[in-house]
Amino acid sequence: MRPDLVVIVNGFPRLSETFVLQELLELESRGLNLMVMALARPPEIVQQDALARLRAPVEYVPALTAARRRLAARASHAALLLQGRQRYLAALSDIVTSPDYNRMRLDQAALVAHRLVRLGRPPLYIHFAHKPGTIGRFAARLADVPYALSCHAKDIWLTPADELRRKLEDASVVLTCTREGAAELERHAAGATPVRLVYHGTEIPAGPPRRMPAPGTPRILTVGRLVPKKGHDVLIAAAAALREQDTAFQLRIAGDGPEWPRLQRLVHELELGDRVIFLGPLTPAEVREELATATVFALACRRTPDGDRDGLPNVVLEAMAGELPVVSTTLAGVAEAIQDGASGLLVAPEDPAALAAALQHVLGDPDLAARLGRGAGERVRASFDRRHTLPHVFATLAQAGLVRPDRPIAVEDAGPAGRRAA
Repeated sequence: MRPDLVVIVNGFPRLSETFVLQELLELESRGLNLMVMALARPPEIVQQDALARLRAPVEYVPALTAARRRLAARASHAALLLQGRQRYLAALSDIVTSPDYNRMRLDQAALVAHRLVRLGRPPLYIHFAHKPGTIGRFAARLADVPYALSCHAKDIWLTPADELRRKLEDASVVLTCTREGAAELERHAAGATPVRLVYHGTEIPAGPPRRMPAPGTPRILTVGRLVPKKGHDVLIAAAAALREQDTAFQLRIAGDGPEWPRLQRLVHELELGDRVIFLGPLTPAEVREELATATVFALACRRTPDGDRDGLPNVVLEAMAGELPVVSTTLAGVAEAIQDGASGLLVAPEDPAALAAALQHVLGDPDLAARLGRGAGERVRASFDRRHTLPHVFATLAQAGLVRPDRPIAVEDAGPAGRRAA
């Protein structure tokens, strides 16, 4: 069946990118036939439970390391040339003068473009502005199809400015999930392309959130990839400060990533082996179980020296939806969701002492913890309910003419997604 929309992603499925899968499921619920084209198959141990509900076929773009695949790329280039010489040569001229051009990316894009032509030239929806944005933009130029670009965090801050500008200017519309990211994208787009603020949101429990704090030692839970921008080392240092204050706690760290050996070494050096547990990667259902039994959720987000930073971590919203008190940092994306003192506690990044003090406040004051949890639940229900945020993705794509609306779409209907980000 001819797809209505082809979605290009870097890796699929990724456990850390729940929001991508939820968007796909939402678009399918609107009657769209989707196809997913992924640049890699992640070697992940566990997968998202909701993946079983996805109907879209998933294809993987070859890395073009073998001679047979290089021949396939040459055949794709020849077919695209025959489809329209002038269009192909104009696209090729633009691509080879792009700052992100290299031959492998061009050949991968040719494979994707040839596939798009055979599928009837459906439009593209590209997640992330770095490598997927490069191959997606090149393929869109070669196949002469429009595309939408969804930018998130790392891809906004680490993509070179000239490269990012070209990708934004060629897009029909750009989506992003924080006000800080939207402002940065607006600066680069310079009015050439509309930028829409569309929150990922989270699932809101149908009834009262299930809270079953584990008996005995209070639990501090953190969930996130083990990468520098998550600040796990700062949280571990804060745990050492809490121990020096004779505070009872157990720190539970869920996630996987390249920082695991270094963080384990840090726990050993600080003699926290009896206080810190590495849980490894968890399924969404297992994360919900951990949230239900935790006393407080903590995430020590930071901006790294190269400029990388989190947007609005989905797990922060999940913790808030479960009315779990959250302690995090004043990073712009986090502060967009958490109102300090009302729906959580925020401290400056890179400050283990301040983080430990905030955690001590929550652990030592059940009334404060309960008040922050209630405030978090009210905040997330008001602004980050997935049932209200996800439809904005479809509305944005429809307004840009990439998909057919299931009803007449007015700008006002789409809420934040229907306006340029301020």
